[in-house]
Amino acid sequence: MSPAATHALVMRLGRGLHVLWTVLAYFVLLAPIAVLILASFDDGSFFRFPPQRLSFRWFEAATVSREYRSALGISSVVALLAAAIAVVTGSLAAYVLVRHRPRGARVIEAILLAPLVLPLIVWAIALMQIYSALSLTGTLTGLVLAHTVITLPYAVRIMHATFERIDPAFEAAATSLGARPFDVARRIVIPLALPGLLTSAAFSLLVSFNDVIVSALIAGGRWMTFPVRLYSQLRGQGVDPTTLAIGAGIIAIILLAAIIGELTMKWSRQV
Repeated sequence: MSPAATHALVMRLGRGLHVLWTVLAYFVLLAPIAVLILASFDDGSFFRFPPQRLSFRWFEAATVSREYRSALGISSVVALLAAAIAVVTGSLAAYVLVRHRPRGARVIEAILLAPLVLPLIVWAIALMQIYSALSLTGTLTGLVLAHTVITLPYAVRIMHATFERIDPAFEAAATSLGARPFDVARRIVIPLALPGLLTSAAFSLLVSFNDVIVSALIAGGRWMTFPVRLYSQLRGQGVDPTTLAIGAGIIAIILLAAIIGELTMKWSRQV
């Protein structure tokens, strides 16, 4: 066999192995999700796969559960408030870091992004100690602030990349024509940064809504969030079909949001 033929054979084998590895990786990642979604449509009173009789019984049970609806409302309120605070503060911090580059900008950025590096349990324990001293444990204010801490890095990272792609000449031209800083922000910066703002808001919402560790230590019994309620249900009564139905619904919403975000705002290019 000639060297060229050998090289071609090796390249084909390499591509085949790459495809096989990719398919295997997707299977490992998506198989549990597929099992959960399919099992949620089973009519049985316990976890059963494959489903023997399709039904929306447990989806209906999930919608009428007072505990789950209350937890869903709390999670929604906390996620909206935390995302709003994180996007506003993260955008302001990112703008200063990109446009003004203050002394110690790298250190400031590292501190803002620290929750992405350290384990969440470390932040949860630290926040619990601080909030206990400030009497914020078990309060809505404490829970929102804790979720702001863990969502802020996503807003900073996304908006930092967004502002780096915006040409500062647009702002300079508006300023030279007599526009006030507020008008420059309203008419130039915000419209150009809108995709990044929406992306950072979406990521912050998803991170806050899906959090278990921080919420479990900060929320207390009164402000139990949706994921913590699901976790408590699993710990106390095992795999309940209602839990499967709720999990399937959450996965469907997240996947739909991810697809829409990628198609409309190219989320993968924002981070």
